Amino acid sequence: MVEKFKEKYIKNLFFYHIYRFIKYKFSFFKAYGATGEDVLLNKIFKDNKGFYIDVGALHPINGSLTHNLYKRGWTGLNFDIDESNIKFFKIFRRRDFSLRMAISSSKGEVNSYIFNSGSGLNTLEKSWADKWSKLLGKDYIIKKLTKTTLTSVVKNFKIQNKIDLLNIDVEGHEVEVLNGSDFKLFRPKIITIEIHVKKTEDIFKTKVFKILQKNKYELISHYYHTCFFKAVEFEIKTL
Repeated sequence: MVEKFKEKYIKNLFFYHIYRFIKYKFSFFKAYGATGEDVLLNKIFKDNKGFYIDVGALHPINGSLTHNLYKRGWTGLNFDIDESNIKFFKIFRRRDFSLRMAISSSKGEVNSYIFNSGSGLNTLEKSWADKWSKLLGKDYIIKKLTKTTLTSVVKNFKIQNKIDLLNIDVEGHEVEVLNGSDFKLFRPKIITIEIHVKKTEDIFKTKVFKILQKNKYELISHYYHTCFFKAVEFEIKTL
């Protein structure tokens, strides 16, 4: 029906503009990711059911790469080092399981460096915290926190074969998260992770890239600091 409409009226400029207005008014995709990363995720994942793990989840809506997936029926696990962020997740993501806990390379206790509630700069890395404290002229507070590994999380929740998306946004602690992940035990189809470099070609020199490449993940795209890695065995349908 749409094709017949286009064939009959598309040559008429007036009707063409009406057609475009209707088409795009009702087809725009609302992105929540800080730089629109979830636009690509929405194209990669066509199904309305799936499972994600969000490490360094920050907020259930603002800046979230998983909120659109949640709206489509997905569920998952959310981890953050800020208690106030987790409270928001428990309000707005009732189907999810959300926990204030650090994800790292080993179990135990760790210092977290908190600038303020809801800050995207909260981190487990003192060097990272010191850098931003100096640049912004802001102090941080230190809080002890329980830490665990992704491998332990996956085993405890028995989700070895369930993970479609793993998002990692941990302000300098990315390598530690990956070192605590047994990618032979679990294979997320897509991993989104921040890599802070000035030039695209520098991505290939980073520890994050080398770890994921060794575990048979390939870089397929990047938006600003967020890099998209695909498990080699996962086939993406035409975008």
